[in-house]
Amino acid sequence: MSSEYTSNATTAGVNYTVSSLSERPDLTDEHQTTGGSAWPEFMIHDPVAIANWDKMMSYFAGDQLSMLVEGQIAAVINMVPIRVETDLIQLPDRGVDWGVEKSVEDHENSTPPNAMMGLQVVIGKNFRGQRLSEIATQEMIVHARKRNCDFVLLPVRPNGKHAYPLIPMDQYINWERADGQPFDNWLRIHKRLGGKTIKVCHQSMIIPGTIAEWESWTGQKFPGSGQYIVPFALNPIDIDVDQNTGRYVEPNVWVAHRTG
Repeated sequence: MSSEYTSNATTAGVNYTVSSLSERPDLTDEHQTTGGSAWPEFMIHDPVAIANWDKMMSYFAGDQLSMLVEGQIAAVINMVPIRVETDLIQLPDRGVDWGVEKSVEDHENSTPPNAMMGLQVVIGKNFRGQRLSEIATQEMIVHARKRNCDFVLLPVRPNGKHAYPLIPMDQYINWERADGQPFDNWLRIHKRLGGKTIKVCHQSMIIPGTIAEWESWTGQKFPGSGQYIVPFALNPIDIDVDQNTGRYVEPNVWVAHRTG
């Protein structure tokens, strides 16, 4: 599927092109490097994503988009096609992990999609602070429309929540600024673009590991059982010394954009 085109990013005052990995496989390494640049180490150890990533990159190369500015990747957009019930309140409590598994299953069963699920939008380090995340979200909607899908669905990771790990996500998403807009910047962008918050998906990603693995991923020590606050985690990490396990359950927020 061809998706390369030129677009003027008038909001940010830059010109860019959007190209998929099916059209530009030469960008794969840079795409992957940029896509992983924004995450804390523990976030790349989700076993569901690891088990399905190569299939997704192969099956859905046309849905992995790069925004290029003067030949450099300014933003990475990762999406997968899925089939969902039109009553979006039925979306599951598992978010990312569910969407990853279902997209692969739907493809292998030849189930036609009616939605594109956004896995991540990552802005390259040299391009942050230019409102490109807003433009990238608009490009997701454009791409879904080209794919004849009715929705863009996102298990959104609110980018300010890590500063409030003890606050339940259900409470956090209702915080507002003085102007009535969402407190969280990422949720605010989606609302501004017409996105509708559906509900919290409390078990969007589950990341298990041994205590040694968690100490390696975080640079922290976990000398006893209990809950620990870890930088950039949205919830505390559960450590069980007797079982030699650490477990992180990431809550996200289902947000939907209609393409029509």
